[in-house]
Amino acid sequence: MSEMKPAPSHNPERLLNTKLMPPRLPSAVIQRPELLERLDTGLTKKVTLVTTPTGFGKTTLVRMWLANRDFLSAWVTLDDHDNDVTRFWTYICSALRTLDASLGKTTLSLLMASQPPSFETLLTPLLNDLTRWKKPSVLVLEDYQSLKSTEINAGVSFLIQHLPESLHLVFITRTDPDLPLGILRVRDELVEINASDLHFDQEETEAFLHTTLQTDLPSVVVTQLLQKTEGWPAGLRLVTLALQNKGNTADVETLIQSFSGSDRHVADYLIKEVFESQPQAIQSFLLKTSLFRRLTGSLCDAILEANNSAAVLEQLERNNLFIVQLERGGDQVWYRYNPLFAESLQYLARQRLGEADVKSLFEKASDWYEYHGQFDEAIETALTVKTFERVVRLIEKFIEIHDMNELHTLSRWLENIPQPEILLHPVICFTYAQIILYSTDRFAPATATRIEPFLRAAESTWREQEKHQQLGQLLSFRGNVVWWQGDFHKAFEYARQSLDELPEYDVFWQGNSLLILGYEALNAGRILDAQDLILEARALLGAAQNIYGVLAATQMLSEIFYWQGELEQAEQLNQQILIDAVGDESMLDDQGIASVNLARIAYERNKLEQAEQQAARALNLGEQRANEMLQMQATIQLASIHTAKGNVAQARELVKALELKIQNPALLPEIQNAQALFSIRAGEISGLDGWVKMTADHQNALYLQKEREAFTLARLRIA
Repeated sequence: MSEMKPAPSHNPERLLNTKLMPPRLPSAVIQRPELLERLDTGLTKKVTLVTTPTGFGKTTLVRMWLANRDFLSAWVTLDDHDNDVTRFWTYICSALRTLDASLGKTTLSLLMASQPPSFETLLTPLLNDLTRWKKPSVLVLEDYQSLKSTEINAGVSFLIQHLPESLHLVFITRTDPDLPLGILRVRDELVEINASDLHFDQEETEAFLHTTLQTDLPSVVVTQLLQKTEGWPAGLRLVTLALQNKGNTADVETLIQSFSGSDRHVADYLIKEVFESQPQAIQSFLLKTSLFRRLTGSLCDAILEANNSAAVLEQLERNNLFIVQLERGGDQVWYRYNPLFAESLQYLARQRLGEADVKSLFEKASDWYEYHGQFDEAIETALTVKTFERVVRLIEKFIEIHDMNELHTLSRWLENIPQPEILLHPVICFTYAQIILYSTDRFAPATATRIEPFLRAAESTWREQEKHQQLGQLLSFRGNVVWWQGDFHKAFEYARQSLDELPEYDVFWQGNSLLILGYEALNAGRILDAQDLILEARALLGAAQNIYGVLAATQMLSEIFYWQGELEQAEQLNQQILIDAVGDESMLDDQGIASVNLARIAYERNKLEQAEQQAARALNLGEQRANEMLQMQATIQLASIHTAKGNVAQARELVKALELKIQNPALLPEIQNAQALFSIRAGEISGLDGWVKMTADHQNALYLQKEREAFTLARLRIA
C-alpha cells in the first residue's frame, strides 16, 4: 500500500497582507541615476540580484526605481517563517494577483488541493498565465536570504528557467541565494548590484548631508565622515540623526572622531547616540516596539496600553527615525523599522526592560494578533517568549480552521514546545503523530517509537472522555503506523476496532480502515471480498478528495486483477497510477509500486526486457525513497528476470546483497524465501535445512507469504 495521509486544507485569506506591501520611499533620497540605469538594463534579462549586508540602501534603491518607472510591480517581503512550500508559493501567487486577478489562480487552487503538487506541476499553470500576460512587470522578493528550503529554491530555479519575457524577477538579499547564478551569468541573463556599487562617493555624501541636515558642512568634515563610514549609507544616515543634536562644527568633529571600525561598530555607537538624544517617552516607545517586525497604531496601543501610537508612528516617520511606512493595503497604516536600527534597539530593549516586561509585551501582541484572526503571528509571538500553554491553545484553533496544510510550519512550532505540555492535549498529540509519520521515514522503527507517546496520551484521554469518532480516527491511524512497520496482523486488528468507533460520515478514516481490511481479505485468498472492500474504500477516499488513498486503493485493485489473470486491466490501472502519482516526493513510492506491478505483468507475458526496465526503475525509486519494501519487491522481481534469462548466479547475488543491507526484520522471510527458490534453481539444495526450519516458525506470516513458502518447499521436495 502506498502512503496514506489526511488531505490538508488551505485558506489564503489568512495571509499577512503587510508582507505584500513595499515600503514607501523616505522623504529625502539621493537620486542615483547610474544605478537606476543598471536596473533598467536588467529588464532585458531574467533576474536582477541586489546583494549587500544590512544598511546599504538596497531596498531604497529598488523602491526608487519602481517609483520612477511606469511598469507594473508586485512585492513580497520574506522572513524565516516562509520556509514552507505552500506558504511561500501562496504569497508569490497572491503578490502576482495584485497585478491582475487572473494570474496564479490555478496554482492557488492546486495549493488548496489535498495533494501537495511537485513544483513543476504547481508552476506550469502559473507560467502559462504569465506567458499570456503581455504587460512588462516586475516581481520583487525582499530578504530572500531568509529562505533555506532546498525545495523552494528548486521551484524558484524552475520558475527562472522558464520565465516568460513579461516578468522580471528582482532579489533583494544579504547573501547570494542558492539559485543557478552561474548559469544566468554565462547566459547573460543576470544583472548584479552589490555593496561596492551602493557605497556613497564624495559628491553623493555631500548631497545626502545637505538634504538631511539642511546645511553645508565643511569639505574636510565631509571627507572625514566618508572615510570613517567608508560611504556606508546607513552609517551616514545615523550620523545625520546624531548631528541634529550637536551645536556647532566643533561638536560635529568631536562626534566624528569618537567612532571607528566596522559597519557594526559604527552602527552600535551611533544608534546609542541617536536613541539617547530622544525624549524619554520616545525612547520607551522605541524600545518596546522594536521587538516586533511590523507595526500599526492599534497593535502598538495594545502592547503599550496607550491610545496615541498612530500619532507617534507618524512623528517618527516625519523625523526620519529609521522607520518607514508601508504602502497602504487596507484601513490600517503599517510601518517597519530599518533592520539595522531594529536589531540594535532590540539588544538595548532586552538589556533595559527585563525578561518579565519583554514577556508581557509579547503576550499582549499575541492577544492582538489572535483578536484580528492572524493566528500564525499570534503563535509565533507567543512562542518567542515560551508561553507554551497559550501556544498549544492557538495551534488547536489553527488546526481546527486550517487542518494540516503546512506540515513544515506545524512541525516547527511543535518541536519548540516541551513534550510534557503537548501530552496534555489530545488533538495536538494526534496531529503531531501524523506530522512525524508523514515527514520522516515511516518505515523506520525509530519513527514508530517516537510517535507512540503521543498516540498513547491521546488514546487514553479520548477513551476516558468517550469521544468515539476521535478514538476511531486514532485507531485507524495506528493501523497505518504498524502497517509500515510490517506488522500486518496488528494493522488489521486496529482497522476493525476503528470501524466500531467511526461514524459513517467520517469518509476518510472509514476508507482508510476498509482499505487495510481489503488487503487482509486479499492475502487470505478471499478475492471477491477484497474487491468489494477496496472498491468501497476507493469510493470513500475519493469522496474525501484524498489522492493518496485513491492511489493506494487502485494499486490493490490492480493486484486483484493480476491474481485473477486479468493482466490487461491490471496494466491499465498501473499505467493510470503513473499518470496520477505526480506531486510531492511521497508520490515516488506510488510510482515505484506501479512499476513493480508492470514488471510482473511484463514478466508473465515473457517480455523480459520490458520487465527488467520497469523493475530497475522501481528499485531506483525505492533506493531514492529509502523504501525497503519497494527495494525488496523490485530486487526479487529483477532476480526472477535474470533467472528466466539463465543468469541464476546473478539473481542469487542480487538477493544476497539485498539481505545484507536490509534493516527491517519483517522483510527477511520474503528475502530468504527468494534465496531458497534461486538456490533450488541453481541445483544447490544441501544448505536449505535451516530455511525449512525457519518456515515452520512463521506462524504469523500472511497467507500469501505462507503460500509462496509452500510452493518453494514443494519445489525443494521435488528437487
